[in-house]
Amino acid sequence: MHTGIRPPRVFVLAGILLSLSLVVPPTTLADAEIRYIPSRENPRQVVLENDHVRYALSLDRGVRLAELVDKRNGADLLAGNAPLAFVSVHQPWPFNDVGHDILTLEEVQEDGHVGVITRHRASYVENTFVVTQRFALGDGVELAWTADVKNNSMAGGNYREAQAVEGLIRFPLMQDIAIGPEAGRHYLIPTQGRFFCIDSPDDFVFYFTRGTDPKMPIDVYSDETQTGIYFHLLDSVLEWDFDDKDAYVNHTFLLHQEPQDEARVMDARIAPHEGDWHESFRVFRKYIRDNFDFTYYERPVQERYRERFVSHFTFLYGRDIYDFEQNRFRIDEFLDEGEANFGGYDYMLLWHDYPRMGIDDRDQFAMYEDLPGGLDGVREMVDRAHLRDVQVFIPYKPWDIMRKGQNHFVEEARIAEAIGADGVFLDTMRDSDIAFREALDAVNPENVFVSEGRPILADAELVTGSWNQQGAATNKMPNVDLFRFIIPEHNVHNINRSARDRRELILNALFNGTGFIVWEDIFGEINRYPWDERIMIRRYSQIIREHRDGYLTDAPEPLVPALHPDLFVNAFVSRDKAVYPAYALKRSGAGQPSRMDPRRVLGPFMEVDHPEDWRYVDVWNHQPILSRRVDGKTQLIMPEELADDMAVVVGMPANLHVSLQSDSLHVEVRHALEESVIHINTVDNLTMMEEHRLELPGSGGSVSLNDLDLDFPYKALVKLMQRGVAKDEVVVDVGWKQFDVESY
Repeated sequence: MHTGIRPPRVFVLAGILLSLSLVVPPTTLADAEIRYIPSRENPRQVVLENDHVRYALSLDRGVRLAELVDKRNGADLLAGNAPLAFVSVHQPWPFNDVGHDILTLEEVQEDGHVGVITRHRASYVENTFVVTQRFALGDGVELAWTADVKNNSMAGGNYREAQAVEGLIRFPLMQDIAIGPEAGRHYLIPTQGRFFCIDSPDDFVFYFTRGTDPKMPIDVYSDETQTGIYFHLLDSVLEWDFDDKDAYVNHTFLLHQEPQDEARVMDARIAPHEGDWHESFRVFRKYIRDNFDFTYYERPVQERYRERFVSHFTFLYGRDIYDFEQNRFRIDEFLDEGEANFGGYDYMLLWHDYPRMGIDDRDQFAMYEDLPGGLDGVREMVDRAHLRDVQVFIPYKPWDIMRKGQNHFVEEARIAEAIGADGVFLDTMRDSDIAFREALDAVNPENVFVSEGRPILADAELVTGSWNQQGAATNKMPNVDLFRFIIPEHNVHNINRSARDRRELILNALFNGTGFIVWEDIFGEINRYPWDERIMIRRYSQIIREHRDGYLTDAPEPLVPALHPDLFVNAFVSRDKAVYPAYALKRSGAGQPSRMDPRRVLGPFMEVDHPEDWRYVDVWNHQPILSRRVDGKTQLIMPEELADDMAVVVGMPANLHVSLQSDSLHVEVRHALEESVIHINTVDNLTMMEEHRLELPGSGGSVSLNDLDLDFPYKALVKLMQRGVAKDEVVVDVGWKQFDVESY
């Protein structure tokens, strides 16, 4: 093996020679190699290749990709395309873009990668741009690609005086590549700053954090060929936001540069893949997680906090919590009403200062003393909540300037310790300070920080929960919260306090597996939830709590393939549970599908890969899901047309055997579970809410139908429960009620 240091190889093209001084490491690499065609001395192509992929770079008026072969499946992603330039840069003159002649080609080897650096400029003397590109391949499938553009205008060279220039830039490889037939070709693109969409945002959008965070890869893929290529953009001075796929394909970027300015227009990773955009999602997820510090998520408190789904914004001067006549907090009545109206709260956010703060010199900390009983009274309320397993958070106002020089962190920690608070809500904030965390940790190492705004990734390392106030994004279905799928350890809660119609906001929480905030008293402005939304929240809260072992998986998957074009399905799959929230999109202006419309959700609707003995139930609509084996996979079948926009299909190992014998239900358990119990519930036919009737021991037993107080028509739900989690469920249709005419 050669281990010496060699001088760099510099190839001369177009009669131009530039001297270079790069030191090249040893040439032998484990997997990647570089070849020159027809020869190293006179290259027309540079081939970067390893065991998995081959990239052929054509040196023709710049650098073009002539071949991209995925050796894993033999697919050539460039088939049907002429060689495509990686980047095209020229000035906005009314002349043809004559391209760029390569000045130098330099081989580089470092960090287990082989590659080349090219530097080129246009033949046309008025085009002063010099483009430097770097291409590198290691032992994986990704080609690293960077492109820098420099305005090389010099006095006495191209102009009498050096000139600032406007450059027109396109990326033909990214924008013009044709993969598969046009009808089945799709584009995953960034849009509206922090959103992403497939082709167009008209159907749905992915939403993430802020536009300053890394963008999801652009992906061009074909449904017909089941192949695609992604471009993971890591850095660029250009704006990468488009209205739809046509705007992306036809876009020309404008770059203004002063003389001798140089700009990074592209730092990306390119790779072919099989299937659709999900591979680029997985690459993005891995990239984010590999660069994320999970220190604060590894504390035991975070796992418990993740199970807190339904919270309440508790305005302490509202009549729902405060008894004006007796000057007391009616905490037990308040929690009772929360259970009756919304299925109960997992935590409360106490709000005690705004909008009162500012009428005198009291700060946010002093105002606790004015609450009934002072700090001791608040502590009593918190203790009562804790007895019912309800956590209590307190707010922090960074904008409180009532007392100069006050150490807010120390004061907030003092209050949190005095009342036994479980965490801090960062009002008007997206981030935290490590000193703040340390101050709270000193009095309660089990505290949690929750921000009002969606944090950027750097801030989310310290803030382990947040409010999802994305407005139009959360209030529209079937929009997907990427943050929830990439950092599932982070506890997200949906809220839109000013919305008067929260139906889709609730469904969005169920669809994405996020929490939900109940907020009706907005500092004295009342925005009550109507009866139907209260019912929806109760149904949502029961489902997400009973199936938290699925929803809290560490590897959720957004928008898994479905057999209906207008059915959108997310997947939350753990070892013994799979939750598939599914939403049927009704096209704008199309109205309800007719009985002959193939878009109706009826019959086979998706395929899954689970053990053959699993059972499937739609727990939102309370109906069994049929299944059959097809080509080694399980095909799920909707037995009746989906009556609602939503379904929540849950798969579990079948452990119950339920038989209807005369006027009784007989329940057997195949495998006994520790600390288990069997719930026998019925369904209200008007509200679709479950009504708990009675319990059997976890070993099984029999139930008389006369004990269930059944309504017409009716179903019985037999649920094997273990510590509040549903481990199996059987939906029993016990028939249509037989009326005794003589009794009326």
